[in-house]
Amino acid sequence: MIKVWGHLNAQNMNSLSKHLEQSKRRSEYLVLSLDHVESIDPASTKVLENAYCDTAANNQVLTIIGRHNTAVSWVMRSTNTSYILSNDRV
Repeated sequence: MIKVWGHLNAQNMNSLSKHLEQSKRRSEYLVLSLDHVESIDPASTKVLENAYCDTAANNQVLTIIGRHNTAVSWVMRSTNTSYILSNDRV
């Protein structure tokens, strides 16, 4: 499980994206926890959406948890990316 803490923005999304890419090479099933994210900018939600879709296109699974984090879910709903948040806790 990859846990993200703090703020997600354009400056650090590149690092997270690279980390996800490396992790996908080692495992077909990844869990990304956004439970402890304090804020997320709209551009970051689109990057997460792209990572989610790319993972699925490669027959792998990226489960993104954090639906109960209002700082995340509000922005994800406003950018129409909340569908990538898992309904279930892992």
